[in-house]
Amino acid sequence: MEAMELKLWLPKPLYRRLEQTACLAKCDVQEFILSMLEMALPPPPDDLTPEMAADLAPWVLLDDETLRAIADAFLPPRQQRRFTTLLRREETRRLSTREGEEWEGLKRASLRISQNKAKVQFILNQRMQERRAKGKHG
Repeated sequence: MEAMELKLWLPKPLYRRLEQTACLAKCDVQEFILSMLEMALPPPPDDLTPEMAADLAPWVLLDDETLRAIADAFLPPRQQRRFTTLLRREETRRLSTREGEEWEGLKRASLRISQNKAKVQFILNQRMQERRAKGKHG
């Protein structure tokens, strides 16, 4: 594998943490950093468009716990109840202008949550596959 040299300045407390953790893992600091970077940044699948890859890029910086919290997110209960109410009203009658605007806003919020869930689930799945592959090879 071709390698590139990188000079990196780290705060001393961070370096000490890296050094301690690498020692516990029985490897050197460089090997540990490379391992962490590979785990945090798995290669994107070949079928991912450049736009999709760019959209996912900021999300890979989040840790698994944060990603799982996003994956478990829903509209707040009050908004979810209002969403359901407006959905039923919209199916049976025409909504007022104010209700229509509220309905559109809730649909956008719900769609945004769904899109975020899909993104973080994709990243979590990629990380799990990477960890499994490392377990088989490492």
